Amino acid sequence: MNILAINWRCIKNPEMGGAEIHFHEIFKRIAAKGHNVTLIAHKFENAPTEETIDGIKTIRIGNKYLFAKQFKSYYKTLDRKYDLVVDDISKIPLFTPAYVKEPVVGILHHIHGNSLYKEIPAPLAFYIIRKERQIPKYYGKTPIFTVSESTRRELIELGQPEIMTDILYNAINHELFDKIEIKKSDKPLIAYVGRIKKYKNLETIVDAVEIVKTEIPDLEFIIAGTGDNEEQLKTYVKNKGLKNNIKFLGYVSEKEKAELLGKAWIFVTMPMKEGWGITIIEANAMGTPAIGADVPGLRDSIRNNETGLLTPYGNPDKLAEKISLLIKNKSELRRLSENAKKWSDKFTWDASAEHFLGKISEWFPQLRDKIYR
Repeated sequence: MNILAINWRCIKNPEMGGAEIHFHEIFKRIAAKGHNVTLIAHKFENAPTEETIDGIKTIRIGNKYLFAKQFKSYYKTLDRKYDLVVDDISKIPLFTPAYVKEPVVGILHHIHGNSLYKEIPAPLAFYIIRKERQIPKYYGKTPIFTVSESTRRELIELGQPEIMTDILYNAINHELFDKIEIKKSDKPLIAYVGRIKKYKNLETIVDAVEIVKTEIPDLEFIIAGTGDNEEQLKTYVKNKGLKNNIKFLGYVSEKEKAELLGKAWIFVTMPMKEGWGITIIEANAMGTPAIGADVPGLRDSIRNNETGLLTPYGNPDKLAEKISLLIKNKSELRRLSENAKKWSDKFTWDASAEHFLGKISEWFPQLRDKIYR
């Protein structure tokens, strides 16, 4: 097949996240099978206009503020020799079915909803939420993959026909994690790896650490990653007097991330909502269970009382109870750790790529010969 894909960001964009990893890992495998994959994304500083990354031809146009309109204009200049258009709906919807002539399939990572009000100015949040609510209007006849059952249910509740939805799971790089030795820290260690954003609510974890350290004074919390709320969070930690318990690593390599997750006793995350939570499964692969907020997305990636624990969103007292429980109860921590490792084995990028192609052959039978020849 000749596949045209659209995402606001590419894998090399400094602001890339889980949506970009999901797309890149799946479609580099689809490209390796002989399919031609072209990705259109917005430009960023010092990036070439065009390059091929892991078999994916990447073309950068416009900017991150006007990309939706810019892509629509760019599309009109194309020769339109594509068999399939993949609309990665990871930011503001592009509403491609309204003007794209080829078969379109969507990939939706999560419905932002009111969580946007915590992250961006209210007028912009209102604008994006209004656009999200229009998804069924423009994509109602377009098949859409989501990355979790929670997101799929939210999409259906918006009005998308259930028959036009399916799940395309996130996965992890097992080759990397299998090479890293799992060596747990001697002292109680909890970890977070990911972007430092307001909606991630890391302040709740900081508050929980403040509570737990009164009975477990050598507790350490390591935060790996960067984001636009990093300096505010560092100030919050300093004002709490927790600089001896909480450390910021900044950006870490994939290897360093795996090593940290292998040392941690528990992975902790408290976002308002997630599409899925790749880092949870990565932690699981290193024998580390997760404690997460009982919110959409995390309810799917964390199996409560089996691979980790769910706790009420934004409640540091309840979170502190869960952290203390696992640190003190070694047998329970071991049970969850073993289950978490087994759970992570279920998620591979190869399986997700195969599922994508199989479902496309069902939704678009006219493409079967090109998919499997």
